[in-house]
Amino acid sequence: MFQIKYVPKVVGPPDAKQQIGDGITAIADLLAPTLGPIGGHVASGPDAGRRVELIDDAATIVRRIISLGDAQRDVGAMVMRSLVWRVGQRAGDGGATAAVLARAIFCDGLRMSTAGVNAARMTRGIEQGLRIVLDALRQQSKPITGEDELAALARTITKDDQLSAVLGEMSYLLGPDAHVVIEKFVAPYLHRRYVAGARIGAEIQSMYFYTNSEQKSSVLTTPAIAILDERLTTSDQVIPLMEAAVAQGAKSLVIIAMDVSGAALGALVTNHQQPADKRKLAICAVKLKPVGQELRWAMTDLGLLTGATVLGPNQARSGGRAQPGDLGQAQRFEFLNNSAVFVAQDSKRAELQDEISKLRKFIVDTPFDDEERPKLVKRLSTLTGGVGELKIGAHTKGERELREVQSERAFKVLSEAQRGGVVPGAGAALFHCMPSLMAAAAQQPDEDVAEGMRVLARSLGEPLRQIVVNSGYGAPAVMLNRVREGGPQMTYDALSQQVVDAATAGIFDATDVLAKVLQIAASGAMMALSTDAIVYHKKPKEEMKP
Repeated sequence: MFQIKYVPKVVGPPDAKQQIGDGITAIADLLAPTLGPIGGHVASGPDAGRRVELIDDAATIVRRIISLGDAQRDVGAMVMRSLVWRVGQRAGDGGATAAVLARAIFCDGLRMSTAGVNAARMTRGIEQGLRIVLDALRQQSKPITGEDELAALARTITKDDQLSAVLGEMSYLLGPDAHVVIEKFVAPYLHRRYVAGARIGAEIQSMYFYTNSEQKSSVLTTPAIAILDERLTTSDQVIPLMEAAVAQGAKSLVIIAMDVSGAALGALVTNHQQPADKRKLAICAVKLKPVGQELRWAMTDLGLLTGATVLGPNQARSGGRAQPGDLGQAQRFEFLNNSAVFVAQDSKRAELQDEISKLRKFIVDTPFDDEERPKLVKRLSTLTGGVGELKIGAHTKGERELREVQSERAFKVLSEAQRGGVVPGAGAALFHCMPSLMAAAAQQPDEDVAEGMRVLARSLGEPLRQIVVNSGYGAPAVMLNRVREGGPQMTYDALSQQVVDAATAGIFDATDVLAKVLQIAASGAMMALSTDAIVYHKKPKEEMKP
């Protein structure tokens, strides 16, 4: 008896690269029209989760694509899908720019490879050129000087002047590590509030405590707070904490301890995973990252902020003997990006301000060369900044969801801009890097490596060219030449179809975001160019998450 086994189909060069290119081009062609400020917002939904998705976000668009209906084109499409999704996750914006760049690099590289250029050495040239372009971007970069520039940058995402002004103000006042809680209202509304709170580096003690596993975050409203200067290893140490929280009338509990493991962790997880209609407490346990004196300060500050008593073997009581009065409360707790955010209740904010005033005075009296001064300044920043409330509303659920998503994306980009500065927007900064890269290619003795550098250089103008095309201007080459002649500070204003000074017009890109976009796009294109064979499986796995 013979057993017939399925043998996957293997496609080799040149068909492999061409098929990948078809998929890459298809996704890039879909995303390219979204570049630039022309047009309005488009929302699609609701999806299976009853959420309305923002369609002018490239990462959302590609996440909805799981197949082009052609297995051969799907390979390149899924490469591009993953690439654009990574840009959205790491940079917050720029997915369409990454797609256009990757398409240009791949198509030009494939053309040169077909003409006889060694693909491996050409890829090495793209890598070398990437380093030159990143250096050139840093040279163009300038720091953010005020909230007006942040508002202008937010405007490129929201296309809403009022919302952008508020986002710029909040990001400027709260700093690059700002933490903003967004609240939605069922009527047109836009307001912001700055509240006392603390943001501290932390580690969550179990993935089962996540309330949103995809984002690896946990959010609890009005939780009871237990602070313990001890390690929790047995159930006898945590059961009194849960009973005390229930006695307070709390629906959730946050445990801050030196470590939570063994039977103690098992008891907390088991309780947290109970069905919602039977569960008495939603729970999250975290371990703070600071050590030594900074850890003691963090526990003291959290006790002041929440009203909790620090428990432990060296304190008045240990966790195993906790009473309801030992637990504090917070207005909100959130764990995200390895940080724990505690928002104080209104009743505690006056006490917190008194401690802030004392700490500020102490810092003023502390010599600049004192080794404790940087730690005190960090403690002050933990207590005074980083927590804000953005209240937005609209008539329909779709509009509210849209404004929330835009605000989240904008805050991520604004934080990157405060850290790394800004460059001329609309793709002009990349375009202005072209002469430096071409000059470096002319000095490269290896012609194949030099050709790789030229491939990258020719691709740098593609985002700007696409924005000119999207604006309806009929001669993009003419406009690009005008931008080049205007100098490195100039860019293209798609609304007026004029070459303008980027600083005067307020058209910026965050330097770090643009750098990440270019790196990811070049990486994806180089991977595709170096692929010599594709294996097609009979039943490929479909994945909603790129």
